[in-house]
Amino acid sequence: MHKFANPTRFMRWAEASQPVLLALGVLLALGGMVWGLQVPPDDEMLELIKPLFVHVPSAGLSLIVYGSMSLAAFVALVWRHPLPEIYCLAAAPVGAIVTIVALVTGALWGKPTLNTYWDWRDPRMVLELLLLFQYLTYIVLVRVLSQRDPALARRVGSIFLVASVVTVLLSKFVTEWFLVLHQASSGANVVQLTGRVILNLLGRGEGDEGGDAAAAAAVAEDDGIAGVYVPPLLITMLGTYLFYMAVGIWLMRYELIRMRLRSLRLKQAAAHTFIEEATGT
Repeated sequence: MHKFANPTRFMRWAEASQPVLLALGVLLALGGMVWGLQVPPDDEMLELIKPLFVHVPSAGLSLIVYGSMSLAAFVALVWRHPLPEIYCLAAAPVGAIVTIVALVTGALWGKPTLNTYWDWRDPRMVLELLLLFQYLTYIVLVRVLSQRDPALARRVGSIFLVASVVTVLLSKFVTEWFLVLHQASSGANVVQLTGRVILNLLGRGEGDEGGDAAAAAAVAEDDGIAGVYVPPLLITMLGTYLFYMAVGIWLMRYELIRMRLRSLRLKQAAAHTFIEEATGT
């Protein structure tokens, strides 16, 4: 594991992959959004379906980023390697931004569809807000403690991430466990619907074609997303994830360079102190 987590090897890989991920992310995200905007309005939600092309990827990414940060923090605590900690430092601002986007777009979409911007009785909304506070708490906690001991700050931050990952798990399943205003998880049902559509396109069993189509339509109806919106939504989600992955890699490179510069400054200061003591000046 340490072989693949070598910072120098990561820097070489990141320098080569980041432009590719960034270009693919921008092209797919913009292409999916343009495609989605050109699709006829939904029968029930009309033009209100369009904000979901921003809300769904952002909400999904907010959970994915925090979950991956908690996993990386666990790896850092067990194997005591700095690269997972650097990933957490780089991913936290990205996660906070997409969580804010998810909250804002969800509120704007909720007013015309649910007749409210916010409802404190809805656990999904409250958990998303709590997730934002957890991102901000981690960022502030690590930055403040880093002024005295960066290694201790990263270790405390990792413990906090592992202990608070329960929010991600609750956010994922709360719409299935409780009666809430928020609709069920769009991402999971979109993937199920897409899988059935692909199987139908591949011609899996002519006799089952009608049943698969009916099942796909049922998934779409339960999720509130018409099947015609699934391909552009998935493309938008993929593009958004690739774009933020490229941003995260850039931030990891920045953190690595910043840590190396700090280490060089400390060594330089120690060398100056040694020379002054040796020469008596």
